[in-house]
Amino acid sequence: MKFIGAIIIIALFLLGVFLLANWNALTIPAQLSFLLFDAEIPASFIFLGVTLTFMVLLISYTLMLRTTMLMEAHRYANELQAQRKLAESAETSRFEQLREQLTLEFARLHTANQDTRTSLMVHTESMEQSLQKKLNETTNSFYAYAGEIEEKLDHALTALPPKQMP
Repeated sequence: MKFIGAIIIIALFLLGVFLLANWNALTIPAQLSFLLFDAEIPASFIFLGVTLTFMVLLISYTLMLRTTMLMEAHRYANELQAQRKLAESAETSRFEQLREQLTLEFARLHTANQDTRTSLMVHTESMEQSLQKKLNETTNSFYAYAGEIEEKLDHALTALPPKQMP
């Protein structure tokens, strides 16, 4: 756009120089026919009118391009904002899914931990009962052996003559 703007400025400058150089020739009235009517006006007015018309058209075209460009930039900004919101909502959704998944996993692990703890407690109680039973059996066996030994000692001591006793 800068290149075209420079060309337009140079062309307007050259047009101005041309007008100044030929001002006397352009101010002489001339007979002009406009198909429906005839008029006697200076050629510079026609030249000036055509130049102003082209300038108005050029300015209108430039404003239209600028407006279109601004509207396009605004539309792109809105689309970018929408995409940004969509990405943020997708990210939030992924975080929510991750949070739900972690919550479910921790709940499953907690349940498994409780089941394992309960199983270990039952197993420990059964082992404790079994150990208590074995301990009672061992204690009873020990007392039985001790009773047997005591009986044997009593029997052996009673079988000895009284003199040998201390």
